[in-house]
Amino acid sequence: MPDLGEGLAEAELVEWLVAVGDEIAHDQSIAEVETAKSLVSLPSPYAGTVTALHCASGEIVRVGAPLLSVSREAPEPVGGSGAVLTGYGTGAGPGLGRTATPGSRRSTAVNGNHPAAEAPHLDTRTPLDATAEKFVRAHRDIPAVTIWADADATGLLAARTARDTGVLPLLARACLGALAAFPALNARVDAARGELVRMPRVHLGFAAQTDHGLVVPVLRDADRLPFDDLVDELRRLTDIARRGPLPAEHTTGGTFTLNNYGVLGVDGATPLLNHPQTAMLGVGRILDRPWAVNGRVEVRKVIHLSLTFDHRVCDGGSAAGFLRHVIDEITSGRRGGEAEEGSSVSSALIGGP
Repeated sequence: MPDLGEGLAEAELVEWLVAVGDEIAHDQSIAEVETAKSLVSLPSPYAGTVTALHCASGEIVRVGAPLLSVSREAPEPVGGSGAVLTGYGTGAGPGLGRTATPGSRRSTAVNGNHPAAEAPHLDTRTPLDATAEKFVRAHRDIPAVTIWADADATGLLAARTARDTGVLPLLARACLGALAAFPALNARVDAARGELVRMPRVHLGFAAQTDHGLVVPVLRDADRLPFDDLVDELRRLTDIARRGPLPAEHTTGGTFTLNNYGVLGVDGATPLLNHPQTAMLGVGRILDRPWAVNGRVEVRKVIHLSLTFDHRVCDGGSAAGFLRHVIDEITSGRRGGEAEEGSSVSSALIGGP
């Protein structure tokens, strides 16, 4: 059992994702464990064959105790730190901590002289990382639905100027006002027990683009922080993410995600949910578009919003109500422009600097 951070000494094994005899890849998700604060998917530090599982579902396992045994026939992961779980403070950097696969080829050269492009009959193989299995599980197990709408963002941009802050903190504030009104979207599904579990606090995941790829830091207890503190904490986590791999306590346990597609130059998407979360708000580009205002067509700043949700947690009416709540706040700009300094919000969310 790896050290999951936050001073936690133990975790409950919720579910094994592998069995004795399975062939597993390095970084493949092998189990889900639950701490006092979050549900965590554990990746394997080794590739090989599972020879033993040392604890059962529902058992409390202390940090450092054995979880499973793996018979390794493949080479050690590059970098020589096979005993360290990828994503839990290896500091290896991109490309390290991967297991070579038989028959793989370097993409830059073949036979030491000729570029790979001159030998199309030779393929290039790269091991899938731990997130690949999570994507498959989300697509297979979650009945996700996406709804979308455009909104006049003129009031939102005015509030940004008034508060001298970024757009996404204001979007976040509106979003969490909607979560307070529709708490079913801050939840997870316990499929084994057939139960919907509403989370008591909002642990916000927000997408951040960095030089080493897209990462999703988690801002814990976001609903307890005043607006200015939320802005500061968002910036702090974004800075940490841009300097290198985030520690586990900043990447696990999210209950809701705000995803900013606009920085990628697109209007929207139909994303896979970040299991075990049950909802994600997507934010597209803000563009000049023709918009009807009091019976006349004007050029306005228009933003595209989308909500992807697990249809098991609510119906389309509730989901549409959530999205309309966000749009109404964006249109008026009240949440960002008129909130009192230092005041807490019942549900606060931040999506980017």
